[in-house]
Amino acid sequence: MLSAPRLNLGRQKPVHLESTVGPVSEDPPSNDVALAAPHTETTQALLRMAKAMLEQTQDVGSRFAEEARKIHYGESEARPIRGQATHQQTRELLEEGVQVMPFLLPESLKGPLQ
Repeated sequence: MLSAPRLNLGRQKPVHLESTVGPVSEDPPSNDVALAAPHTETTQALLRMAKAMLEQTQDVGSRFAEEARKIHYGESEARPIRGQATHQQTRELLEEGVQVMPFLLPESLKGPLQ
């Protein structure tokens, strides 16, 4: 039967960084569940932001670069859009002064939720 290996890390020496912000703790970090809380809060905040973006934008798919240019040059009504663009298309849009922001959506938000 497979099982996870047990890692006995023991007490570790504190790491002192020269480029820290705020006081450096003399105590080593403990292996408590409390350390996972900031990551959980950050993940939840990113998911809330992604859901809000999905609700407030129109998906134009692979026509993103074309639609962004039309909006930028006043050929189409101004509205928040999202879609797919290649690195080259994104670079060209930025060089033209079109404000775009790459944002990777979590897989769980791409399809219907069950």
